[in-house]
Amino acid sequence: MFLRVLTFVVYLSFAASVALAQAAHAEQTPPDEQNETMRDTLKRMQIKREEDEHKKLIGKGSQIKEDTDALAKEAVEGRLPRTAEKKLKEIEKSAKQIRSESGGAEDAPLDSPPGNLADALKRLAEVSGRLNERLEKTSRRVISVAVVEDATEVIQLVKILRGYLN
Repeated sequence: MFLRVLTFVVYLSFAASVALAQAAHAEQTPPDEQNETMRDTLKRMQIKREEDEHKKLIGKGSQIKEDTDALAKEAVEGRLPRTAEKKLKEIEKSAKQIRSESGGAEDAPLDSPPGNLADALKRLAEVSGRLNERLEKTSRRVISVAVVEDATEVIQLVKILRGYLN
């Protein structure tokens, strides 16, 4: 009986030493190399996320331009229909997101607000087109003051256009 227990203990100790040797052999890459690989992966993920966010901003700029063009077609006799409220909200929301992502935060009043609906829609079309072009020209790493100013102007024009709703 004693011999069996002794044999079993020797066998266990041998198996444990073999398992430890295999585990030590499996970990061939040093910790510094693993950390560098992890940092590279995280950096690639960050770049991909920033690129995706920039593409979304460009998409929002295009959506603002499309909604602005649709608003111009809906204007009738110096008034906008109530259905235009949804588009105005979407334009304002997208412009605020663009401005926020571009580093802007505050609303600045317009220097010369338009006097009627036709002028407001024309100016909104011009500014939204300019905003869309500037967004497409900037890279994800650029903070553009012109984009912030255009987005702020779009927001202010939307607020003015709300006064022309039926």
